[in-house]
Amino acid sequence: MKKLTLILAASALIAAQTVDADDLSSTANVNLLSALSLAETTQVDFGTLVINDGTCTMATGGALSGAGGQTCSGTQQPGLFTITGTDGQTLDISASAGAAVDGVTFNPVIDGPATVTLSGGSATVDMIGNLVLSGATEGAKAISYTFTANYQ
Repeated sequence: MKKLTLILAASALIAAQTVDADDLSSTANVNLLSALSLAETTQVDFGTLVINDGTCTMATGGALSGAGGQTCSGTQQPGLFTITGTDGQTLDISASAGAAVDGVTFNPVIDGPATVTLSGGSATVDMIGNLVLSGATEGAKAISYTFTANYQ
């Protein structure tokens, strides 16, 4: 019985004490940036090729070279994208292939680094890459791909 009395007395003593509480006002911070805008200024154009299975690669400046059976040559038109957003911000950029069209696949390659910094609120990015022909059919082809830009 003494133990029970001591336990009850200790519980009553603890319950009689007041609990100290405090409030602290704080802040949440955010840096808002302009939404990015992407524009395709110039489309990638490989010109006219003969149907031969193989790969036609576009280098800096549009120079073409063939491999694996494709004999493309000459100089054609690299693509050009313009990006606008918040001045001075650095962006990660990338490009990814879309679906093949009638036996032709375009594998886009950014002609330069995978990051750009917006100067005066804008930047330009050149696009090159390669076409892979495998059982291609005759005719004009418009092969989709994706260009992506994100603030770091």
